[in-house]
Amino acid sequence: MTLDDFNLSKANREIINNLGKNGAFPHTILIEGSTAEKRADFAGFLANMILCLSDGKKPCGACKACVKCAANSNPDIKIYGEDKTGASFKVELSREIRQDAFVLPNDFDKKVYILNGVQNMNDSSENALLKILEEPPGFDCFILTCESKSAMLDTVLSRSSVISLGETDRDFSPDTVETAKKILLSLTGTSELKTLEALAELHNKKDRFEDTAECIKTVLTDCVKFKQTQINSSVYGDTAEALCGRFSVNKIYELIKIISELQRRFKQNANYNLLITSMCAELCGATGK
Repeated sequence: MTLDDFNLSKANREIINNLGKNGAFPHTILIEGSTAEKRADFAGFLANMILCLSDGKKPCGACKACVKCAANSNPDIKIYGEDKTGASFKVELSREIRQDAFVLPNDFDKKVYILNGVQNMNDSSENALLKILEEPPGFDCFILTCESKSAMLDTVLSRSSVISLGETDRDFSPDTVETAKKILLSLTGTSELKTLEALAELHNKKDRFEDTAECIKTVLTDCVKFKQTQINSSVYGDTAEALCGRFSVNKIYELIKIISELQRRFKQNANYNLLITSMCAELCGATGK
């Protein structure tokens, strides 16, 4: 099995390849999208990459760790939960995982926990798990799978590198990209006027709103990946870097939520000019202007 067996965007594929080469996987990875089976398969593939002993391509399929992974007998991979609708992920299970996390690995340098169906956690379960995600032992890696990251608490998301299965690379027109960049870069300054000027390009141009909003979310999502992996593979690299230097992961998620809510109101035929005015006020408010 290789990365080509999974439906990943070019950016995600590049990030994973770089993480494999550097051996510097984040402590927590959240896999969303596609089917439960595909999420579980991809989680197992990443766990194999993390434990692989090869100095070259990972997973190599030949080292001791890979052989045990192929036989589903690697003692340093722990699998919990069920990735299906209606399954429960109780707080007691989160506490059990938290306690076990401090036990040293059996055979290898790292230990990987695969937690399937974390969308089935209630707030108590997530908060119990959060305590170990905040300060995990150096030998632990956590791979969480869920239907959609929107089901997770922001505190968990902010500590996770999110990888979306089934995510397609979307092409935006040069005008759309330019407008999205202007809006986002205006937020890094101190003047609300700059944001007003950038958003003026959308006034009375209702046909441009949806693509511009989606492009803004794409850049912001790339920012989150950059913050969490220190790998800037975004085609909007300079903009992503500028935003990362100014905003925390939590703040970037807040901006994504604002844009998503504006898209929802747009689809419900909200007054367009009022929507753009609201967009300015909400984005500037979120960034402290």
